[in-house]
Amino acid sequence: MKMASLTADIRRGDETQSLLRLQQDGVSADDFVAIAWNDAMRADIVAAIIKHRLFTRPEDQIQLLLEINEAVWKDTSITEAVIRALGDPPDCPASNENGLFCINLFRETGNAVKTFSDNWDACVHVHGTDGTWKWNGLLFTKEGVQQRENVIIRPVGLRWQVAELGRQFQKQCVENVRPQLDKSKTMGMGQELPFVAALHPKWAVSTNGDTIPFVDAPDMEVAPSASGEFSYAPYLNFNRDDRQVNLNANHIGNANPNFGSGSLR
Repeated sequence: MKMASLTADIRRGDETQSLLRLQQDGVSADDFVAIAWNDAMRADIVAAIIKHRLFTRPEDQIQLLLEINEAVWKDTSITEAVIRALGDPPDCPASNENGLFCINLFRETGNAVKTFSDNWDACVHVHGTDGTWKWNGLLFTKEGVQQRENVIIRPVGLRWQVAELGRQFQKQCVENVRPQLDKSKTMGMGQELPFVAALHPKWAVSTNGDTIPFVDAPDMEVAPSASGEFSYAPYLNFNRDDRQVNLNANHIGNANPNFGSGSLR
């Protein structure tokens, strides 16, 4: 969908109402003009707009997770009361050229492959894909997926967590990212990746391999066609020709400028 121009017709009703609301909140004409010349102010405003455009609010994530659970997982231990008992989600860092951040409500079963599979089922439920796991066009069994060694163990149950969606490690191969994660004791994206796409569908369909990278999951390993050689890592992207969210895999030694490894903090 082509984005409407900000300058095509500023007299349109919705745009005028936005300016009036800003004025009512104390924003002056001088403040608005300053956006053009103040790089820091403009960066803050752009980050806020991107957050609004791409990511689902925590409150809406709660309702979406409950809907997914009722339709897909059918886990009787998941209730709204249990989610509320988690408390408030953590603060989310502002996104910038070095990081694309969002808040996520995750569920962990205690089995990385089951969680990964359940999260892909949730992604299929939200996006309506064909439901087939494919790795570079090759079908594989769930025995062809595993969690890599030395990962930070996820707590079983529900949790709020911040995700960085590929900008920090963009253009780096998974093989080089993993030692950086281990050295900094940072959790890499793993079984959570398909559920990020389920929770934030606007982000998933906006991935473009440039400003919004396609995301690798460096904490998971794939053996194409269950060959026993776990030399690939999952990645998620959006195919604009098919209008479909895809889950595929790439060799851990391949560096692609369109991809970046996701991480959790």
